[in-house]
Amino acid sequence: MKVLVVNGSPKGEKSATIHLTRAFLEGAGWTDAEVIDISKSNVKGCNGCYSCWEKTPGKCVINDDMTGFLPKLIEADVVITSFPLYGCFFPGQLKCFMDRMLPIALPFMDKDAENGGHPLRHDLSKQRQFYISTCGFWTADGNYDSIIKLFERGNVDINHKAFTIFCGQGGLFGEAEADEYTKPYLDTVRKAGSEFAAGEISEETQTLLSQTILPREVYEKAADESWDV
Repeated sequence: MKVLVVNGSPKGEKSATIHLTRAFLEGAGWTDAEVIDISKSNVKGCNGCYSCWEKTPGKCVINDDMTGFLPKLIEADVVITSFPLYGCFFPGQLKCFMDRMLPIALPFMDKDAENGGHPLRHDLSKQRQFYISTCGFWTADGNYDSIIKLFERGNVDINHKAFTIFCGQGGLFGEAEADEYTKPYLDTVRKAGSEFAAGEISEETQTLLSQTILPREVYEKAADESWDV
């Protein structure tokens, strides 16, 4: 089993989201998963030259860390993308990483894609994808609409092929005084990892993951008071 984690946080190991990702890996028994840390990587933005479709099929002309990352993405059985929500979307460095995945696709139009699209160059039908993210708002509801819309536009069934843990109140994770509140949630994330590794996450666990950690008024009051301005 090849498990690849893409840590898309500009803060690297200091990201609040990484606490959820570690708990998920522990529950799944994948603590030896390979990690790509975007914050420590040299991944330039896509040139939009389409050389990977015409001149060097399947290979980008930019010689940076993405050259080694693409084969890992193709060969992985499970790809877990971990990121904080920035402006209700992916952080910029992770977006560059995703843009540079263009060589994985073919230039031809996918006749089965409702709104247009491109078929993949490789058979990734058995690859499982998981997205883990925290945001600073009191709830995840409504704040990940742009991410979910991107999945839908890419014809990804997030209820089958790609799974998600989107969690609000991300500022609590990693704070010692909040451990008593975050520990039960992280335990649920571990359970989700165990269930995912065995097949799929139960409805009961999904319901627990969707619940907020603190009441809105308590979290927002603490969040406001945390700013030294």
